[in-house]
Amino acid sequence: MRWTFLALAALAGCQTAPQTQLTAQPLPANLISGAERSHAPGMVGAILRDGRVEAAYAWGGAACDGSGVADINDAYEVGSISKHITAVALLRLWERDRVDLDAPVGRYLDDIPEAWRAVTLRQLLTHTSGVPDYEEAGGYSVYETSPTPAEVYAIVSSRPLDFEPGTKWSYSNTGYFLLSLVVQRVSGERFGDYLRNHVFEPLGMHHTFMGGYAPAGVELAQGCKPGEGEGAARIDVRPITEASTFGAGGISSTLADWALWDDALRDGRLLTPRGMHELTTTQHLADGEDTGYAMGLFIQPFRDVPNLSHSGQTQGFVAFYQTFPERGVGVILFANQYQSGAGAVANGLAMRAVPELSYDRLPVTPDPDPARTTLLRRALRQVVLGEQPADLLDDDTRRFATEADFAEDRALMAPYVTNMQSLEYLQEQIIPGADGPRYLYRVTRADGDTAYFRVGWRDGKLHRIRWDDE
Repeated sequence: MRWTFLALAALAGCQTAPQTQLTAQPLPANLISGAERSHAPGMVGAILRDGRVEAAYAWGGAACDGSGVADINDAYEVGSISKHITAVALLRLWERDRVDLDAPVGRYLDDIPEAWRAVTLRQLLTHTSGVPDYEEAGGYSVYETSPTPAEVYAIVSSRPLDFEPGTKWSYSNTGYFLLSLVVQRVSGERFGDYLRNHVFEPLGMHHTFMGGYAPAGVELAQGCKPGEGEGAARIDVRPITEASTFGAGGISSTLADWALWDDALRDGRLLTPRGMHELTTTQHLADGEDTGYAMGLFIQPFRDVPNLSHSGQTQGFVAFYQTFPERGVGVILFANQYQSGAGAVANGLAMRAVPELSYDRLPVTPDPDPARTTLLRRALRQVVLGEQPADLLDDDTRRFATEADFAEDRALMAPYVTNMQSLEYLQEQIIPGADGPRYLYRVTRADGDTAYFRVGWRDGKLHRIRWDDE
């Protein structure tokens, strides 16, 4: 998939106003239940348009115990959303012929494990390198430390490549750690300094920085993680360190600054059209399969509307970013707890930004397979309520129906399945990279409340189920 962006003035010539203090609105009433289910003490979010915050929202507390008020002017760690910023930094060097995207990383880094040396920069950028993920192996606790690069490599250096480079897609933070070091080596500047001097400051993003230790005049929100054990109090965590992640997940920003980034990304002011083409063109595997991922960005439609997106998580925060190039609008959401499920709130804000995305607006269409819908009624009772025999469930949905990890999801769905008044077919959805089509249904309870179930079938068995509440 390719994107066309307008080429505007060079980045270095951009003049932007300093960040102004934003005024928060309460989170929309229909999103509060999603915020409460997230388990985060607080969150802030914004709809972004034309380099400014069109609407900013705050919910919940600033401290891990839920006290205080979440501040929309604080900086938050954006986690892996950092990756496309890292890609921009590298592509700026590529545009000046200082790096070759198809060169092996060993040309630029001489202290890395031998098995990684032949992997190309492009493969690292698109998660097709096979280099093992140090976060998956070492856990999030590494982000509270300041390891040397050699210590980061050591977490996975004894493992072989996960696959032959270019043949599969597998998310690897190690890849973006290496790319950050390439930027550092080639530019001659510390990675965080390079971003500040050549990207953030020219855009006026004075409250955006590498690592969680904020510069003077910038307040970083308190990050939290769940306590150990049922009902345990949340735990304060230290800010992320630059050395532990670099551009794999180490950037912190504010809502107002992110509006400037979103505008520059969509308007093509970060890179030349040639660079934007590289940044936003999805990678294909050796067998021709489209991964749906470009360079630090997922390039996949959101409810059939073209969309660039990424999420992020650190040891104390989660973040969600979506931008809609054809609509000229973006959405950003920050929550101050690791493992908080704030994605539903982020999607809710996207529907406020682009109202036609809402499933509530979809008309009921003629059901192409009423027999399948009849089976779905019974399958939903099996997967959500545990009714036997579970003859309509495959191995994946049997696990969903029985394992404790999915108990909360089942509890959210149960009132709709138990009190179902109608089950209406809406549409078939073809999702890039998915294992077959998904079928969207509107479920209406006896009290009139609605939710949406997106399901997939395989060999006559329910294979996938997802619940959306609007």
